[in-house]
Amino acid sequence: MKKYLLLAISLLLMTGCAINNKPAPKSNPNLPTVKNFKAYPDRNAMALFWDPVKNMSGYYIQRYSPKTKKWTQIATINDPYKSIYVDKKLKPNTIYKYRIATFDKNQVPSLAVETSQKTLPPLSAVIPVESKPLEKGMIKIIFRPHQNERVEEYKIQRFNDSKAKWETIGTLSPRLNVEFIDRGLKDGKIYKYRIIAISFDGIKSYPSKTIVVSTYPKPPVVLNLKASVDLPKKIKITWSPVPNAVAYKIYYSTSAQGAFSLLAKTQNTYYIDNIGKDGVKRFYKVTAVSKYGTESLLNESPVVMGMTLPAPAKPIVSTNITANQVEFIFTSPDNRAAKYLIIKKEKEGFLKYKTTKYVTSKNSFIDTINPKKEYEYEIYEVDKYGLISKKPAIVEIGG
Repeated sequence: MKKYLLLAISLLLMTGCAINNKPAPKSNPNLPTVKNFKAYPDRNAMALFWDPVKNMSGYYIQRYSPKTKKWTQIATINDPYKSIYVDKKLKPNTIYKYRIATFDKNQVPSLAVETSQKTLPPLSAVIPVESKPLEKGMIKIIFRPHQNERVEEYKIQRFNDSKAKWETIGTLSPRLNVEFIDRGLKDGKIYKYRIIAISFDGIKSYPSKTIVVSTYPKPPVVLNLKASVDLPKKIKITWSPVPNAVAYKIYYSTSAQGAFSLLAKTQNTYYIDNIGKDGVKRFYKVTAVSKYGTESLLNESPVVMGMTLPAPAKPIVSTNITANQVEFIFTSPDNRAAKYLIIKKEKEGFLKYKTTKYVTSKNSFIDTINPKKEYEYEIYEVDKYGLISKKPAIVEIGG
């Protein structure tokens, strides 16, 4: 019972102070009190000093909580020769109230003596020196090394617009490492940054002033995009120049609404897509690229359709047949014929043919035949580019 009673007495040490000198409940006002009780602040700690009272058994130390409005015992020192106690894990720039009382061999406390002190403010803010965009999607920040040599690292924070809060995106250490490069950013967007220095014992500085910097903008959308539909085996794409563009990227797709794939990059305002086939249709988009590597928006770029020149149409053929000759008269349905290719197949036996080729730039052709033999003629239209109709007109004679 005596042990619990003495513990209760120590917890009830509340009202004694150096100012009004009123005794705490159950305290002994005849016991010697602490002299010269003082607090010396650090940023996250408070050192308490007093003159030792050697003829006592020790000291009770309490701290006042503004939140609970109560005193809480934070230390029991069972050594009367001790004269220093350090209270740790405190907040910077905050007022703390303490009181101390001696206790005798029966753990009965004396009157309490109070003191109060404010912890030191946080470390001074970091000073930014330079911030600028480097190239596409990159921003570089340089700041002065913090003057306090206790600084161990820096937290780099970027403001998240959608969440409306600061987020830590990087850590730099040691103290002299004062360069940060942010990558993977959106083009033409304003970003906000701040820097917080942290000492080796966890003390944070005030945030630096907000650093506002924009990434390089995207070039304007490419306009006046055109694609050819009358060139053999290729498509030529042209467009208007974009100011300050250093290159252009050409994208293609097989449909206007499909996914576009990168085809080529050029510094010219035209591109020739050598497809090598007739009648191939493609859709194109072109983007501009700045000297910083930023690119105009692909999804906002206009779409243009191009097509290689289709093969000529199958010619229309009429004939005049006599005893030993045949006259062919040609008509070009698409008016593209520059000449005609005639392939003559003369039957010489079962599944055996003699093949002869003729080319004429006229609209008619006369061939000598043997009325006793069978012939098959394939007539193709050939245009000025050398393109040949896919299917021939077929004329059979004899048999």
